[in-house]
Amino acid sequence: MPDYPRPSLNELDARIQADLAAMPAVLRGPLSHAWARACHGLHGHLQWVDRQCNPLTCELERLYDWAALYGVARLPASPAVGAALASGSPGSVIFEGAVLRGSNGLNYRARAANFMANSGAALIGLIAVETGEDSNLPAGAELTLIDPLPGIANTLTVSEEGLTGGAAEETLDDWRLRVADEWQAMTVRGARGGRDEDYRYWCESAHPAVTGALVFRHALGMGTVVVHPVCDGYINRMPAPGVLAAISDYLTATAPATADWRLSAPVIRRVDVRLHLEPVADNAASRERISRAILAAVLAEKSETSVLNVAELDAAIATVTNQYTRLEPLGNIAVRPGEVLALSSIEWV
Repeated sequence: MPDYPRPSLNELDARIQADLAAMPAVLRGPLSHAWARACHGLHGHLQWVDRQCNPLTCELERLYDWAALYGVARLPASPAVGAALASGSPGSVIFEGAVLRGSNGLNYRARAANFMANSGAALIGLIAVETGEDSNLPAGAELTLIDPLPGIANTLTVSEEGLTGGAAEETLDDWRLRVADEWQAMTVRGARGGRDEDYRYWCESAHPAVTGALVFRHALGMGTVVVHPVCDGYINRMPAPGVLAAISDYLTATAPATADWRLSAPVIRRVDVRLHLEPVADNAASRERISRAILAAVLAEKSETSVLNVAELDAAIATVTNQYTRLEPLGNIAVRPGEVLALSSIEWV
């Protein structure tokens, strides 16, 4: 959307002086300067009003108004959730709210009271006290009780599903795009009823970590819809169990009651890159910039029929240097149904 064409102060001054050409110069100069300043301020206000008429350009205060009008709340930061395996004497209790310290230095809280089974073990549901991606922990990570409990081993181990689902607050740019998308859906496409883009929007609205989704119709029979959420900020772009649970709850509450949808993580299609840099271009800074450029090219491919062309990789690398030889891949990489491209490795030879 083009910005309001606000004339500059000098342009307004020149116009007004031309209009007052018949007036004596001793009056024309001061009057035109004062009038130009006043008109410049009015044009500035019109420019501001023009920007508030579009959720893509409006100020933050007006964005809240647009979001409220179309029911698009900004997604808050979310904490990691999951479980950890505790050991101790049978019958011993870990109380609800017991605080544990993770290997990442963050705190986690027991979601409910748990008794040690006769086997001397129990699976303890946990939720991070702090929000954000840093609150995620992989399987096998250790947590330590802040205050020791009678009969309970002081160290717990994160279960095989990990502590997942932690994400930062939705960025302003992403929120703007969702508000604008909903505005367009309501005013142009006739609201949301189950189109492919609707399922993508619902996934993105369910959790701040979701950046897109692959949608396949009739994949499991006539009338079925299979949805594979994609999280560009996570390892291999895979949605964590906590993210899938949030999306499932959101779709259950939002999708048409008669819709036969299924939800699962996509399949990873690895992208392995091997490069040879000429000695003059082979340094840590160049490698870092090339890695970022290649990653951006891979993340840009997020459709059901994505094809990563080697020409796109070459164009990404060329933004840093032309003094290289690409050894792998040698051909384009096309996804199969349900697959998402993920940068696996970059080898420098």
